[in-house]
Amino acid sequence: MKTQAVVVANDPVYQSWLQSLAGSILEVIQVPAAAAAPDLLAQIEARGRVDVVFVEFDDPDVAQRAALVERFLERHWQTPVVGLGSDDNPQWVLAAMRAGARDFFVLRRDDATLALQIGRLLRRNSAGPAGPAATQKTGKLHGVVSAHPGEGIAFLAEHLALAMLEEQGKGERVLLLDIATPSGAGSIFLNLNASYSALDAIKDAYRCDQSLVDTAFPRHSSGLYVLSLPEDLLGCPTIDSGELLRLLQVLRSLFSQIVIALDGHLPLPALVGVANDAERLVLLSDQSILRSRHNKHLLRALRQEGCALDRAGLVVDDYRRRLGLEPKNLAELFELPLFAALQCELSNRAVSMNSGEPLYTLARKDPFAQGVRKLASSLMSGLPVATAPAGFLDRLRGA
Repeated sequence: MKTQAVVVANDPVYQSWLQSLAGSILEVIQVPAAAAAPDLLAQIEARGRVDVVFVEFDDPDVAQRAALVERFLERHWQTPVVGLGSDDNPQWVLAAMRAGARDFFVLRRDDATLALQIGRLLRRNSAGPAGPAATQKTGKLHGVVSAHPGEGIAFLAEHLALAMLEEQGKGERVLLLDIATPSGAGSIFLNLNASYSALDAIKDAYRCDQSLVDTAFPRHSSGLYVLSLPEDLLGCPTIDSGELLRLLQVLRSLFSQIVIALDGHLPLPALVGVANDAERLVLLSDQSILRSRHNKHLLRALRQEGCALDRAGLVVDDYRRRLGLEPKNLAELFELPLFAALQCELSNRAVSMNSGEPLYTLARKDPFAQGVRKLASSLMSGLPVATAPAGFLDRLRGA
């Protein structure tokens, strides 16, 4: 007996597309998507047995379709839902995955693997946990971003992830996802020779599960899982925003805490998607005019795309007194709260990066190590972090 599928869409092309490419395993019935969510839910339920539901997402109806997915899964948690779209618009993908969709297919882009992906989805569903928790995302996402690439992004993200791992209960999993440049910094700083990279995981988002994590994801001796860009990657990474956001939604069901390192070389839709979905977003800067101006432009671009940044805050790295650009003044300029001003012993940092040993084992009393521990506790609990006093930034105001 064929799998009974319902596709909720305005355009009949989705029904014909699914039927033509996966007709050997699917019997696809279309429900016109003009009605309100409660009426659409009634129409789906009136079809009788339904094994999988496909829902079209587009700009005018994103909120309505997300509401439909949520309503349907509240009553039929055992039935998988898949989002559909004419492209991989990150807002559509994010809305679908937040509502509980298991996957997101792009019209005419996934033709070669569509039947295979649907088959895997149905097999995972039949073998998966029997309960509503199977569709819930429990992990927390924390972003570390700076407009200008630099090794400090991965270094901070690494130590944040390690500190969060220490605070977690036994058996909890923490992931460092380093897609900032320089490529591979997160793995190099932890002395990991990774054969499986962040780019591999993004491509495998549709099949990412606990088995893949256990068999392919690199793991540090501390227990921290680490995905970085390949260290031999030259230039900027080519990352599909929709696939990245899809991967993050899957990873949140597999890890209790995820720290993602990003920079301004990533596509803006990817930065927007992470900023909107993160529990906390750390903007990493220093007291230099150059990096501060670049970060100001990054924040402007995010705000123009509709990011509220209400969960974002500033962290000033390598803080030095009497440089003029004081952390509290920078925070005021960026219109962000100040999460932390981190001081460091540069010799300890260099040795840590070169030896593959975190500061927590190499120099536990280093002010950077102590500051990041406090920052990690703050990010996880929501409590404020003590910061440095204010100063001035006359030159920066001309940015």
